Amino acid sequence: MSSLAKIARICGVSVGATSKALTGKPGVSEVTRQRILNVAAQQNYRPNRLVHAIQSGRSMTVGLTCNDFQDDFVGSILKGMLEVLYEASYDPIVISWDLCVHEGETVLRTFAERRVDGLLMFPPADQPTHAYLQELKSFQRPIVVVDQVFAGVEDYDFTGSQDYEGGQIATEHLIKLGHKNIANLYHLETSTGRARLDGFRSTMQKHGLIVHEQWMYNIEHYGTKEAYNHAKRLLSEKNGPTAIVAFNDWVALDVLAAARDLNLSVPNDVSVVGFANLRVASSVRPRLTTIAQNPLLIGRRAAKRLLELLDGEKADSPPHHPVTDRIPVKLIIGESTRPIA
Repeated sequence: MSSLAKIARICGVSVGATSKALTGKPGVSEVTRQRILNVAAQQNYRPNRLVHAIQSGRSMTVGLTCNDFQDDFVGSILKGMLEVLYEASYDPIVISWDLCVHEGETVLRTFAERRVDGLLMFPPADQPTHAYLQELKSFQRPIVVVDQVFAGVEDYDFTGSQDYEGGQIATEHLIKLGHKNIANLYHLETSTGRARLDGFRSTMQKHGLIVHEQWMYNIEHYGTKEAYNHAKRLLSEKNGPTAIVAFNDWVALDVLAAARDLNLSVPNDVSVVGFANLRVASSVRPRLTTIAQNPLLIGRRAAKRLLELLDGEKADSPPHHPVTDRIPVKLIIGESTRPIA
């Protein structure tokens, strides 16, 4: 691999002129620029990222915090982010909230020490402490919050889904099928869960339908058998709901499992709607009716927004106002819903 000095020597120009040509700066003729670029390609020249960072004031790295790398939805968001970052020649530094936050060490301090240019932040599993939020404010680099919001991040840009609208669409679908007695298995610990529940309640109210509070269950411990147990309790009632709106596809699968264990049929005995349109939604039988999100686009838009913020960093730039970007969702009709008999 050749050095900058070797390229300059071959081309018969100064190191300064060679650097300008390779970085696209003015000061060299177009003929000279093309000759330098051709020689650099022939010599397999690669720029020194450290030198570039010192000269430009940028490390060309972006911090990325996440909590659940095994989740299909999160994985697709990450894929979208990485596509945009790599295309823009940025390298990600990926850190898990839960694995890397220890006593005396925080994620944000780690990113600050590594001089990352900005941060793409999934929410942590639990609400951050006051100390973390204070450190977030002192980070002083562009931040884009992804998928969920939480208290203390109102001043940052956000990219996610139309969760409220998704809750409305799911409920409207069931009502159009003639269902009036509809239950909901929700998850209040996340902003996405709260928004979907609000969409459900507003749609029921719009149609003048009663929300039966005894059929409303909050899944406090997501990922346990709690959703399955709630579903089994609902489906065991003599005059129970004819339809169930689930927080997401995984909760909808718990409803399907509970129905099967009670020798009930989905959708003949109860209709079920999920949320996310994960790959499992089309693999399970009956195929789930679900609200499709676009995680790949969420990831791309979040990363592009962060790059826009980085490009807009100038002394004379107007004050930054946080931008909320919610990607539309849509109904995917499967086999888990049907008109009420």
